[in-house]
Amino acid sequence: MIPLMYCLIFASILFVIGLLGVMIRRNFYFLLLSLIIMNNGAIVALFAASSYWQQSDGQVLAILAVITTFAEVCVGLALMMKLFYRRKIFNIDSLSEMKG
Repeated sequence: MIPLMYCLIFASILFVIGLLGVMIRRNFYFLLLSLIIMNNGAIVALFAASSYWQQSDGQVLAILAVITTFAEVCVGLALMMKLFYRRKIFNIDSLSEMKG
């Protein structure tokens, strides 16, 4: 069995990588991928804690987090397709430009 500390370190590394991706990148596709990586870090932490304490509550919560991640991906991809259809670019900064 893998110790809890190793799993939590791995989960925090995933979360920090995703957070850096959100802060640094301006491309909508990479922003969406970074958010997914952050969610995966939280899900790993939930699974590790639930297996360490041998409770199924964390696993149920992790499955709900996976479902919400799938919903987030669907909505994000729909927004990305609409952005590309309208502007022909994936840059988020172009959304803040006003016409007029």
